[in-house]
Amino acid sequence: MGASVAVIIVAAGDSRRLPGPVPKQWQPLLGAPLVAHSFRFFDSLAAVDQMVVAVDAESLRRADRLRHLESRHGKRVHVIAGGACRQMSVWLALQAVDPDPEIVLIHDAARPFPPLEGVEQCIAAAREVGGAILAKPVTETIKRVGPGNAIIGTIERNDLWAAQTPQGFRYQPLAAAYRAHEAELAQFTDDAAIFESNGGRVRAVMGSDCNFKVTTAEDFKRAEAMIAEG
Repeated sequence: MGASVAVIIVAAGDSRRLPGPVPKQWQPLLGAPLVAHSFRFFDSLAAVDQMVVAVDAESLRRADRLRHLESRHGKRVHVIAGGACRQMSVWLALQAVDPDPEIVLIHDAARPFPPLEGVEQCIAAAREVGGAILAKPVTETIKRVGPGNAIIGTIERNDLWAAQTPQGFRYQPLAAAYRAHEAELAQFTDDAAIFESNGGRVRAVMGSDCNFKVTTAEDFKRAEAMIAEG
């Protein structure tokens, strides 16, 4: 096994929180679908050898969408149909990686601005300890809310970080963790939790405020403004 890096981009969701004529990842962001911005970022990285993109079944049949997922830098690209949930899409993508890389990065299609330095640090940390994720310390006060929206407690935030993507791992241990939990993938909210549940170590790498997840119409406006500003 060499020192190769594969990237999985998860783009198979149905975007229920942002209704529209097409799923969120295919909605236009200044001339290109949202997913294309993440794809082009990783396509430009010299360290990346191959990419697997998990898309919805309809998009897999549409050449007008798939043309946005063609490498401009000669990388191997596999476009596959995703699963019923995000983690099943990742598991299918892990099985589609060929040949097996040393490191795999998993990224949400809805995060169009991953930070270059953070991604490089994530790869290095995954090589060192097995797993790493981009994340940011929580700065807002977090409340626990009960029935009737009554506040029932305040959570200490000093050691709380909000997870971002990409999340990077040594490929073989991550694939083993997914295989071990294949029947219960839907109960996990991110890849690091699956890796940790199988004994893996994960390090937090400082993320970026620019690496936000596009979820609402206001997020699209923010992303458009960032691209326009260069």
